[in-house]
Amino acid sequence: MSLSRRNFITIAGSAAVVVAAGHHLVRRDAMPAVAIAPWSDPGAAEPDRRKRLLAYAILAPNPHNMQPWLVDLSQPDRIDLYCDRDRLLPHTDPFSRQILIGHGAFLELLDLAASAEGYRTEITYFPAGEFGDLIDDRPVATVRLVADPSRTPDPLFEQILQRRSAKVPFAATPLTAEHGQALVAAYRDPTCPLTIATDQSQVLALQGVVQSGVEIELRTPRTYQESVDVMRIGAREVAEHRNGIDLTGVPISIGRLLGLVNREKLADPTTQAFKSGVAMYRQIAVATPAFAWITTVDNRRTTQLAVGRAYARLNLQATALGVAMHPMSQVLQEYDEMRSLQRGFLSLLNVAEGETVQMLVRLGYAAPQPPAPRRDLQDLLLT
Repeated sequence: MSLSRRNFITIAGSAAVVVAAGHHLVRRDAMPAVAIAPWSDPGAAEPDRRKRLLAYAILAPNPHNMQPWLVDLSQPDRIDLYCDRDRLLPHTDPFSRQILIGHGAFLELLDLAASAEGYRTEITYFPAGEFGDLIDDRPVATVRLVADPSRTPDPLFEQILQRRSAKVPFAATPLTAEHGQALVAAYRDPTCPLTIATDQSQVLALQGVVQSGVEIELRTPRTYQESVDVMRIGAREVAEHRNGIDLTGVPISIGRLLGLVNREKLADPTTQAFKSGVAMYRQIAVATPAFAWITTVDNRRTTQLAVGRAYARLNLQATALGVAMHPMSQVLQEYDEMRSLQRGFLSLLNVAEGETVQMLVRLGYAAPQPPAPRRDLQDLLLT
């Protein structure tokens, strides 16, 4: 998140002395190196193959960057994946559907990393039974590693360290037909159909939908507070937590120095900090030349994992093509205040009764983006 350009200029002009005095503090509010270290040569010095593979898996996309994964390595040649129930999002993701999609993405990156070492993964979903409406302490998946000399590295493995979620306005350049076709061609899971919209009228309608979805989330106190609670404001908090929504950079630093950016200000709809956040998301929504969504015929927990695996591959293929991607799935969230907008959205897309839109993403072109913070792998290990 950043302050709007107008407000940044106003702050800078009216507080030049404060900014000059605090210049060294502003410089210290850059993204701390320790927070993004896992993106550099992950697991290279790790003798345990499982940990080498997991060092790539933890780079998977996941909601609010909560990194809700726990891993048990107590059994040889086996990885047991659990959900960290202290990292759920009960207000914006009350059934943990998005959390489970993040687990699917984790499993896909783990499998890609295994391919690079000549191994295949035998993955059993929910070996002790599938979750109901709520997540419990049963495992999400069990993964066994099997040596397979015939398996060659999946080309998408090379994209893991470059993959990003581009949370910025995209260039006005339309998504090329070639890139749209390449994304569809690379998408392998027929159980999770992908649709890409580039028609201007549909894109404009979806821009309005995502703007409305964001505003509902931001203006519903409990759902927005859930985001505020996991905002990491400034380099010190980012380095300490290495998860959540990172707020760093010069505008944030200046706002902090002037007392304009803190959790109380960000949560208060009357403040400039809050209004700047709303304006930022409006700008992001309208600067979108194409959208894509993933639909499934059911909404079982195994289906959610499959969606996560498919989405991870789509994100990696987009990375290989130079296409920026950014999930904006607020309209898909299952809480009361979102239901009316959601019904209109499903009607707009002609989604059949009983089907579920699992992911909605922006597509376009943007400058290279920095990586998001990641926790140390050791923090995810149960043993």
